[in-house]
Amino acid sequence: MPRINKEYREEAKKKIIAAALEVAINEGWEGVTLDAIARKVGVTKGAFYSYYPNSNVMMQEVIIEMIRTLRDQMLKEEAENLDIRVALDRISDFIFLKIQSPIPVFFQAITSHITKDQGFREKLLDLLDENTAIIIAELKRYQDAGQIPEHVDLPSAVRAIYGMSIGLGVITKILGKDAHENKRAWRTAVERILLLKPA
Repeated sequence: MPRINKEYREEAKKKIIAAALEVAINEGWEGVTLDAIARKVGVTKGAFYSYYPNSNVMMQEVIIEMIRTLRDQMLKEEAENLDIRVALDRISDFIFLKIQSPIPVFFQAITSHITKDQGFREKLLDLLDENTAIIIAELKRYQDAGQIPEHVDLPSAVRAIYGMSIGLGVITKILGKDAHENKRAWRTAVERILLLKPA
């Protein structure tokens, strides 16, 4: 079998992951099968094994890419805002009002894979650390501009915000509680965690 060059291989893997994400958003995580992805990409199921040793590894890469995609979309909402309150408003709109399908799929995917594989849990923890570092760096800009008090411990604040965001995301997107109410609760809690002065 001829070797596939690295660039082609990476491009093909990106297409496979993008197709899997599209299937997940349209059909839910249970719809993400090798057959469904193969149809979407236009290849045979056997072709996947040129890129992944097994379907579990591929699904894990899909989950990790889903998390990165959500993070990057959220950061676009915040990008280049000079006012912390405007940034928080846009981020809370994104979390609670804009994104729809990926959140339930994200939780389905995580819960179906996280308990099965210690190596995957470690990858998720690494990604959590990566996301935390990025968010801390973003908040540091506001702290340096005097909008977040100097004495706020940003790493602790980010962990608290992260956990609250996941919890309220589940309550909103999975359990169907009022998105506007949870957006307000998130905003109030984040402002208190960051010790922002009253508007």
